Amino acid sequence: MALNLSEAKKHASNPQELAIVSELAAGPLLSVLPFRNIEGNGLFWKREESLGDVGFRNYNANYAEAYAEVSQQSESLRLFGGDIKIDRAILDLEGAESRAYQVQAKTRAMRLAWESLFINGDSNQSPSEFDGLASRLPAADYASNSQVIRNGSSATALDLNALDEAIDAVDAQGGTKYLVMSKSARRHLTKQARTSAQIDIARNEFGYQQMVYAGLPVIELDRDHQNAPILDSSPSDQSIYVVTFGNDLLTGIQNGGIQVRDLGESTASPQIVIRVEWYCGLAMINGRSAARLTNVNATA
Repeated sequence: MALNLSEAKKHASNPQELAIVSELAAGPLLSVLPFRNIEGNGLFWKREESLGDVGFRNYNANYAEAYAEVSQQSESLRLFGGDIKIDRAILDLEGAESRAYQVQAKTRAMRLAWESLFINGDSNQSPSEFDGLASRLPAADYASNSQVIRNGSSATALDLNALDEAIDAVDAQGGTKYLVMSKSARRHLTKQARTSAQIDIARNEFGYQQMVYAGLPVIELDRDHQNAPILDSSPSDQSIYVVTFGNDLLTGIQNGGIQVRDLGESTASPQIVIRVEWYCGLAMINGRSAARLTNVNATA
C-alpha cells in the first residue's frame, strides 16, 4: 500500500527519520505523492492494453474467441542522494546543531531536485535518473498519444476548453486529480478563469492556501535546488500537467526510506563525512494517470 510522506511521518521510528520525512513532505508535490515500498531493485507489473470483445450468439453457435491484451512493464529504483562533509572543528566548536543543519539542507536540496526530476527527468540524457512526465509524455506525440493535448498549434493564451480536455483524459479511478504547473501558469490560469467562477482558494491539510480550479487542487512547482525554473524556463511556451496519484496510478516507489549514514572522519582531511541516500523512483502504473497540455503562453 502506497503512503504519502505526510502519512509516513506518523510511522517514523526515531527523531532523525521524522525530521527528514517532515522536510521532504514540506513541498507541495511530495506531501501528496504516495510512495510504494517494494522489495528488490524494481517494480514489475502488467498493464492492460485492450479488453477482449464480447457479443451475442445464436442457439447452438459459439462465441468468437477474444482475449484481453496486456504488456509487461517495469520501473527500476534509482540511487539518489549526496555526501556531506563537515570540518571536524565546526562539529567540536558548534555541536550537533551544525550536523543537523547540514543534513536538513541536503534533504531540502533532494526534495527540490526530486520535484524537478518529476517533470524533467530523462534517463536518455542521464541514465542514472528516472524519467519524468515530460519524457513519458513528449509534446511531439500529440497526434498519436491521447494523453498529450495541444493548447493550440503554437504557443498561445490558455484555452480553458483544452485544459478541460486534458483533465478528462486522466482516469482518476475515484481518486483526486491535481493540476501541476508553474507559478506563472497559475497566475495566467487565474486571469483566464476569473470570470467563470471556476477558481477557488482552499486550505490544505497544512493550513496553507491552495488554488483550486474546477475542483482540482493546483500544485505549483517553482525552482529546483540550483534555482533553475522547473516548468517555465520559457514562460511563453510551457506545459500544464494533470495527474492523479495512487497505488495503481501514478506513484513513487522506494525500498525503505531515506538513509543517513555517518561514515566517520576522512583520512584525507579533518572532515566528517555523512552520506544521505534514497533508493527511489517514479512509476506510471496506469497509462491514463497523467496528461500533458502543451503550448501554453503564460505571458499572452
